[in-house]
Amino acid sequence: MTECRNTRDRLWPIQRLLRGLLDDADCILSEEFGDDRDHRLAAIVERILSNLGEQFRIEEEGEYLAHVLENYPQWHPQVEHLQQEHRLLEEQLQDISTRIKRQIDSGGVNTECRRQLSDWIAWYRQHQHRERALVQEAFLLEVGQGE
Repeated sequence: MTECRNTRDRLWPIQRLLRGLLDDADCILSEEFGDDRDHRLAAIVERILSNLGEQFRIEEEGEYLAHVLENYPQWHPQVEHLQQEHRLLEEQLQDISTRIKRQIDSGGVNTECRRQLSDWIAWYRQHQHRERALVQEAFLLEVGQGE
């Protein structure tokens, strides 16, 4: 349980930073188009991308999700799905980041790319919600058993 707490302690600042960056990206996406905003958006997406990999690595290598499987091996399909989503989320954001940079170089980020980033943000937030709900359910069931 101590290792799980250490993993949560390492995750918390990264998740907090990502929440702030996602909020910043949402704000920029809701503003009018413009060179300055596009460059800020590209920088924010790069920061999200660099921290996202660290968050997923900690979750997968630490006890965060392993603790769930240790106590509830029948939840393996849900955990595996979340881990697969880690890779998909990272790959899709990398693709969006590349397109943002290309579009800045050729005149500005278009509406479709902005929509895709907005959809990605919603997907990431849903993923985080499902992941937290699974971990919390495992914890509550464990506490309910008297451990």
